Amino acid sequence: MSTPRRLPVVATRRFERALDALLDHYDSLRHLHPEAGTRALRLIDLVEIELPRLLAAQPDIGRPAQLSLLQSEAEKSWLNRLAPLTARRRLQAREWLLGDFWILYYRSSRAVYLASARHERDAEYR
Repeated sequence: MSTPRRLPVVATRRFERALDALLDHYDSLRHLHPEAGTRALRLIDLVEIELPRLLAAQPDIGRPAQLSLLQSEAEKSWLNRLAPLTARRRLQAREWLLGDFWILYYRSSRAVYLASARHERDAEYR
């Protein structure tokens, strides 16, 4: 019996920018709430350690993503740039709630691409 193939998990530049934005946001709240960054730092730990291992083994762990029809200009631009790069790949947009944060990722037959992150209370991805 063969072991299931593990897919590589690739963090996109957009995903890294979303994490940076979350960290900056929580850092800006530190003067009001000293513990504000604790959840965001926990997210970073999960992203670096658990997320790649889990998604590599079970890339369908999340639910199909419901990308908003009323996308911001940044979202439209990002999707337009992504389309030609993925034209020959069958990508599935999926999202998974990891702690207090939704992780947006795209799964293909060859890899899992981390695309963005947002707090569960945020309406759209960054």
